[in-house]
Amino acid sequence: MAIIRSRHTRFHTTFFRWYTSRMLKRHFSGIVTELDDCPTDKPVLLIANHFSWWDGFIGNYLSYKYLKKKFHVMMLREQLEKRMFLNKAGAFSVEKSSRSAVESILYSAEILSQKENLLLMFPQGKIESLYHKDFRFAKGVEKILAKCDSPPEVLFNINLVDYFSRVSPTLFIRTLSYQGDLLAKPLEEAFNRFHSDCISLQNENLI
Repeated sequence: MAIIRSRHTRFHTTFFRWYTSRMLKRHFSGIVTELDDCPTDKPVLLIANHFSWWDGFIGNYLSYKYLKKKFHVMMLREQLEKRMFLNKAGAFSVEKSSRSAVESILYSAEILSQKENLLLMFPQGKIESLYHKDFRFAKGVEKILAKCDSPPEVLFNINLVDYFSRVSPTLFIRTLSYQGDLLAKPLEEAFNRFHSDCISLQNENLI
């Protein structure tokens, strides 16, 4: 079965940017960003931790507000088929352990061949606790990067929340531009170091 490719429409892209902004403002008491410099002349592979329903919205927020890119995100096919409207805002399908997984990898590399694009990936492949450590990268990220004709900008993204003395949580968004080897192991090690650094910074924050 062929993969479901993203089919952006202006209406859905505009709507989801508006909806993302509205939802983040409504449900968080504040958004704190600490973002690394990112070149604008390259496509971006955004690799983020995956702890909640919010993570796709946060990736979309980074994409349009700060990185000025066209948002794409890989979703499990069974989840995307239940929410096909997301396909018109940049979601495309992947089926693990399926022959079509190769097509999803090739399509991801195709997305990362155009400088206006951003591809959000969650290397964990599933939602895990916010308190999870020691992230393990599946081989998919390495396979996608190996298929790219020229390397995209690889940007790590760690998102954390804290309540402190407020009713609603504050969202902390941090990014780091990765400059190492584009292999799963060094990517994984660097991502884990960045996550550990973000946790340390979080403990130093007094809101």
